Amino acid sequence: MTSVVDVLRNRATERPDHDAIIADQRHVSYGELWNKVVSAACMLADEGVGPGDRVLLAASSTPAFAFGYLATHLVGGIAVPLDPAAPAARRDELIRRARPRLSFGTHADSLPELGEVRGIDELEDLPAASRDFASVPLEGLADLLFTTGTTGKPKGVCLRHRHLVAAATHINEVIGNVEDDVEVVPLPLSHSFGLARLRCNILAGGTVVLTQGFRLPGEIFAALRQHQATGLVGVPAGFAVLLRFGKRGLGPLADRLRYIEIGSAAMPEAHKRQLMELLPHTAIWMHYGLTEASRSTFIEFHRHRDRLGTIGKPSPRVEIQIRAEDGTVLGAGRRGLLFIRGPQVAEGYWEDPALTAAAFIQGWLRTGDVAAVSPDGFITLHGRRDDMINVGGFNVSPDEVETVLATHPAVAEAACIGVEDPRQISGRIVRAYLVAAPKAEVPSDKELASWVGEQLEPYNVPTEYAWIDALPKTASGKLVRARLRQQAASGIRGPTFAED
Repeated sequence: MTSVVDVLRNRATERPDHDAIIADQRHVSYGELWNKVVSAACMLADEGVGPGDRVLLAASSTPAFAFGYLATHLVGGIAVPLDPAAPAARRDELIRRARPRLSFGTHADSLPELGEVRGIDELEDLPAASRDFASVPLEGLADLLFTTGTTGKPKGVCLRHRHLVAAATHINEVIGNVEDDVEVVPLPLSHSFGLARLRCNILAGGTVVLTQGFRLPGEIFAALRQHQATGLVGVPAGFAVLLRFGKRGLGPLADRLRYIEIGSAAMPEAHKRQLMELLPHTAIWMHYGLTEASRSTFIEFHRHRDRLGTIGKPSPRVEIQIRAEDGTVLGAGRRGLLFIRGPQVAEGYWEDPALTAAAFIQGWLRTGDVAAVSPDGFITLHGRRDDMINVGGFNVSPDEVETVLATHPAVAEAACIGVEDPRQISGRIVRAYLVAAPKAEVPSDKELASWVGEQLEPYNVPTEYAWIDALPKTASGKLVRARLRQQAASGIRGPTFAED
């Protein structure tokens, strides 16, 4: 086993002229990719970046992002991807916690909280350099990926090079990626899903075609046709957009598209069946996983058409257990807490030993999800044990949204839950229950959405608002979100609660 960047080194020798990355009209061969990575690594080393130093990449999906990301690995540094569109407060917190040695940004002048920042485009224009870099040790930390935790505080997931290689290896084994694959990736490289697709294709020797999200579906269809793509990946919300075009969208690609990978959130069964009808010969894979345990299970829609309500079976070399609260392993059909063990599973969180001890137990990851396993090994999810809300593949902390809402002068108290998206795009949406401040004029939904959107990422913004007289609480004053979920399930939007 060798690191992803060392595999790239070999690919550059074996197939130097083969396309590694395509973005717009820009083609980057494996030979050029390696040369750019070496040049960027020389610059990082000259700036004093070495083993264990963090390099922050606040940039969109561009070849330059890949140059900086892989160069960080080559010098032994730790890559810290950051969405450049994240609110300043979120960027401030992640930067404070990561303490990067060097930062890159898409627009350096628009990210003042990064301090001294280099423009990501600079990595495109570096002069050619030649320097021998040692092989990257598999035990070294490779990535620091921040994901929102149940308390609202982002968790810094620490991934070693061996975790990245193990994940990419079993993903490629399941999907069957080969060096002649051309894959359209309309996902940000700052998100773990998109970044993993880059690594998977490097290991397989394939080609990644970067497009800028699902907002312009015409660009995705054009990229699929122009580059004769064999693969397409995305989140359920993105495929919901593509499915609106019916047969004229994905239909003409049915004989060319070999595989699809879907992940990061739940997908309506109607959309699964629509994809199967449009693409009868395409392997449609959907994964379940976490940043801490990439792609832990897979299901293929055609092969398992009678099990579409499940998340499939464990990936190669991945083990699943269902446990009771006391740690007892439960048998088939019993509902309990989902635990995962495998070579791709992280070992802890950045500078948080208490959180690490609670989640990583004797080599197993306690996911926080409730699930059950059928006698033939298919896993069914039954929601999260905690209150997290999955909106289009992004984890939303209700505590964090409630804190922001409660700062509005018209809001005395707030509570948020996830409910089904009536549009069937994001899987879940955030519904906010609000108690008005005394004598306050109730603001419009649009004003509240703007208030939250100025402080948090777009996926955190509630889609629905309900004004109620009181929130459900225990006698000690603790909020009981379960009561809100129960009422929402019964179709009641605005109940009044007394103390439990």
